[in-house]
Amino acid sequence: MSRLLPVYLGIFILMACSQQQEKNPAYWNGEWQAEWKTDPASFAGIPGITDFTMSGTFTFDGDLVSIKAYGFEGCVFSKDTLDHQLNWKISSDSLILINDEDTPGMVYSIKEADEKEIRLQLMDDIFLTLKK
Repeated sequence: MSRLLPVYLGIFILMACSQQQEKNPAYWNGEWQAEWKTDPASFAGIPGITDFTMSGTFTFDGDLVSIKAYGFEGCVFSKDTLDHQLNWKISSDSLILINDEDTPGMVYSIKEADEKEIRLQLMDDIFLTLKK
């Protein structure tokens, strides 16, 4: 048993190191101007919808993100201003917004990301661009 102790200890250390959570990219921190867009063809024939864009802000601060979306009458996304604070993380090629530990949020696919612009996609027809 004593000869196996170093082997077990080595396996334990490797497992502990591999399970460390990835850090969110530092350059995401700060305030970003946001613009959501969708294809008008996806909403053909729906009365009252006159605009297929919406502006807002994303403010990333550590593991929290504050999202403000400035809805208006006729906007396909919302007629009201929305203001949410969520947890977030990057996993592989996705931005994951988390309401709380028991309630998963939205998952945006990351199309491009650098220090000045982040392009995201939700489902097939919602596109979000963040600019510093």
